[in-house]
Amino acid sequence: MSEIQLTDAEANALHGTTDGETDFKYHCPGDASYFTEGQRQRHRLLTLAKAISNSLRVYRDGALSFGVRPGFAGDGGATYAYEGSAGNALTDDATNYIYLTASDLAAGNTVTVNTTGFPLQSQTPHIPLAEIVTAAGGCGCDGITDLRSASALALQSAMTAANANTLVGGDAADSLHIHNFDGLHGNVRLMMPALVMTPTDGEDGTGTVAIQVADAGNNDPYAMPARVRIWISGSERGGPEAVTEFYVNTGTLLREIAANADYEAITDATGLVEMNIVADEGTYYVMAEINGLIYSAEITITGN
Repeated sequence: MSEIQLTDAEANALHGTTDGETDFKYHCPGDASYFTEGQRQRHRLLTLAKAISNSLRVYRDGALSFGVRPGFAGDGGATYAYEGSAGNALTDDATNYIYLTASDLAAGNTVTVNTTGFPLQSQTPHIPLAEIVTAAGGCGCDGITDLRSASALALQSAMTAANANTLVGGDAADSLHIHNFDGLHGNVRLMMPALVMTPTDGEDGTGTVAIQVADAGNNDPYAMPARVRIWISGSERGGPEAVTEFYVNTGTLLREIAANADYEAITDATGLVEMNIVADEGTYYVMAEINGLIYSAEITITGN
């Protein structure tokens, strides 16, 4: 691709001027300080080049080997001073893909290269550095394609939930704004209690229903007491209906609302309430409510 350069008149008009953004002076031919000013310009150009354009630059250092210049790179809240690497082997007659992974940055002097392509950022976060095409035992002067700008000029709209999850180190992100339960802080999980109900028929006209307060993922039992309302009915989610006996066995009775039918109880220190049932043979439903949510367990009493 061709690029339009300054005309002679435009170039000559710069003699003796100073660029306002870089403080770079254009000297005039014939000045007594022509050579000195030229050295100042070279020094300024090299300073600018080293600051950005030479950072992490890939270069040839052998017929089938390459090096990476020192530079700085960030990974989340960490900044790494990469000291550079040299003598890295290239595969002949192939396109070699060169990039830095998080482990390369941490090591400070290693680099990753393969002939299959750059990995997905969602699977292996990395900084693409270059592609080098080799043939017949070497690499030509134009065989290096610099790809560092791919990291500096990335489209953020292409970021997926997997990208974000990898960048923050886990917590199972299902999307950028929704996390599964295991991704929530433990104290947040405690604010969303759930109930796990386990009915057992005693086969002698009795039964029990264990009501365990757990976190919202039904994972961890509460290591603290909780208040639960519990009632029994002949229909699922029906109103309280008294049976022969229905009472708190494990936990503490807080309030009797209807004898042998409806109670409020406080769990033991592990978040457990156990209710005993004595009733005629048949199917019953024990309901338990916590934080306005109603859970139900079906139990069939036999052997009476």
